[in-house]
Amino acid sequence: MGESIVHVDAQWVVRYCNDVYLRGMGLRAEQVIGKTPFDYHPGFRRSIFFDTIEACRRDGQPRMAIGYSTAVQRWLMVRVYPHEGGMMSLANDATESVVRQFQLAQEALRDPLTRVGNQRAMEQDIKALVDRGETFSLVLFSLRRFNTINDSLGHSQGDLALMEIASRLQSVTRDHEHLYRLNGVEFVLLTPAQGEALQERTDALAARLGEPITMRGQNFRLGAAFGVVGAPDHGDAPEVLLRRAALALRCAKRSAGEQIVHFDDRLEAAGRLRMALEGDFRAALQRHGDSDGLALALQPKGRLKDGHVVGAEALIRWRHAERGPLSPADFLPMAQECGLMVELDRWVLDEALRLQRNLMNLGHQLPLSINLSVEGLADVQLAGNVSAALLRWGVPSSLLEIEIPEGALMRDVEVSGRVLAELSALGVRISIDDFGTGYSSFAYLARFPVSTLKIDRSFVRDMCTKAASKTIVRSLVSLAHALSMDVVAEGAETDAEMAMLRRMHCDVVQGFGYGRPLPFDTFVSFVSQRMSGGVAGRVGEASPSPFVI
Repeated sequence: MGESIVHVDAQWVVRYCNDVYLRGMGLRAEQVIGKTPFDYHPGFRRSIFFDTIEACRRDGQPRMAIGYSTAVQRWLMVRVYPHEGGMMSLANDATESVVRQFQLAQEALRDPLTRVGNQRAMEQDIKALVDRGETFSLVLFSLRRFNTINDSLGHSQGDLALMEIASRLQSVTRDHEHLYRLNGVEFVLLTPAQGEALQERTDALAARLGEPITMRGQNFRLGAAFGVVGAPDHGDAPEVLLRRAALALRCAKRSAGEQIVHFDDRLEAAGRLRMALEGDFRAALQRHGDSDGLALALQPKGRLKDGHVVGAEALIRWRHAERGPLSPADFLPMAQECGLMVELDRWVLDEALRLQRNLMNLGHQLPLSINLSVEGLADVQLAGNVSAALLRWGVPSSLLEIEIPEGALMRDVEVSGRVLAELSALGVRISIDDFGTGYSSFAYLARFPVSTLKIDRSFVRDMCTKAASKTIVRSLVSLAHALSMDVVAEGAETDAEMAMLRRMHCDVVQGFGYGRPLPFDTFVSFVSQRMSGGVAGRVGEASPSPFVI
C-alpha cells in the first residue's frame, strides 16, 4: 500500500496529499485539494484520522494511533504532527500486524494441548455474562482415575487421552455453552441451563466421561466428579464462583457415591472449618511429644513360629485440642490436598527415630517401620533427610524400615529404583506395602532392593473362605521367599487365619489378632510380656520410663 500522506491547515482544508492517499480514497487530486475531508468523506468525523488529527490540533502534540479505516477497509497506523500551521498525517497499512496480534491474543485464551478455552478465557467470558445481566451455571469437574493412564502408559499417552476427552466433551457442548480446561484434569463448562435442564447437562457430561477410552489397545474407564454453582445466586466474580465450585467438587470427590454436588452455604462453612483444621495441622507438624497433637501409635509385628515381637509399624494419630482424637481418614486427605505429605513424612521419620531411641534406652532392639507417601518417594532430599535423622538420634540404620505402597513404587519405576538404591545404601530396610493390589511386574520386584513383602489385608481376610485368595497368599509367600524376602501378612484377626499363615510358612503377622496399635508405654509393656512368655492383649498402662526422651 505504501505510506499515505495528507496535510491539512488549521481550518481542515487539504493543502497536500500524495498518490497513495488518493488511491486509497478512490479520488482524483481536484476532488481533494482545497476541500476539507468532511466534503469528500462522509464518515470522516467517525474515523481514526479525525480523532488523531483533532487531538493534535487541540494541544499541538504529536499523536499515533491504530484503527480500522472503512474508507480503505484496512487497519492503519496513523501518525500526526504539527506542520506549517496545520497538521501532517502519515498512515501505513497495519493489517498484518493487527491480525497477528489478534491471533496471539486468541492463542493466549486457549489451552495449548486441548485447544479449548483456558482459565483466562473463562474469566473474561464470566465477566461478559455478568455485564449483560445473564443467569448461568458454572460446572467444574475433575477426571477420576486419570493417573492409571499416566502410570501405566506414560505422560505422552496421557496427553493424547486429554485431547480425546476434550474432543468428546466438545461433541456434547451446545450452542451458548463454553468449555475450558483449567489445569491437569480439571475442566469447566459455562451453561445457561438451570434446574432440570442443568441436571440433564451434567448427566450428559458424566455419561460421556464414563465411556471407556482406548489407549494402546487398553480400555480405561475414568469418570468424573462435579461441583456446580449458579450465577448470580452464588456470586458474580469469577474467583468467587470458582472457589465455591471447588468446594462442591471437593465434596463430590470425597463421596463414595455422589458424583455431582451443588454448592450451598453449608459447604462454605465446612470449608472454613477445614481451613482452621489445616492451620492446626500445620502447627501440629512443628511440635513433638505434646499430649494434644500428632503422635505415633506402634502396632506390633509378631513372628508366627513363636509369637515373639520382631518389630512394629508406626502409625500416625492426631489428638486435636478441641475435637479430640481424629482418624487418619479425617486429616490425611487434607494433608495430601494441601501439599503437606512430604512435611508429614519428615515429622513421622523424626518422631519414629525418637521413639526408637527410647526403645534402645530400655534395652529393646526392635525395628520400627514408617510409611512413605507417594509425594515422599519423589522428594529428592529423602535419603539425605533419613541419613541426618539417623545420625541425630543415634539409631542404627538396620532398625529403620520404610514401607512404600506398591502403587507408589510403580508410578515411576526409574525414580523408585534410584530412591530405593539410595536408602538401601544407608542400610535402611525397604518393605513393599499392600502387595497384590497393584500391577507390579515380578521382574521389577526382583530389581528393587526390597527386604520385606507385606501381603494386603484383603487377601488375608478372605483366604479362609475364598480359594483364590488362599492361592494368592500361598503364591506370594513362595515368591517372596524365592527372592530372599521376609513376608508380613497384614490384617490377620482370627486363630484360623493365624494357623493357615503358619502352615504356609509366612514369617510375620501384623493385625488385631496379634496386637492393636498402642501408645509407646503400652507397647513397651506388650513387648516385655511377649518376651517373658506372658499373655499379651491384656496389658495395663505402663509407667513412664525415666529413659524416655
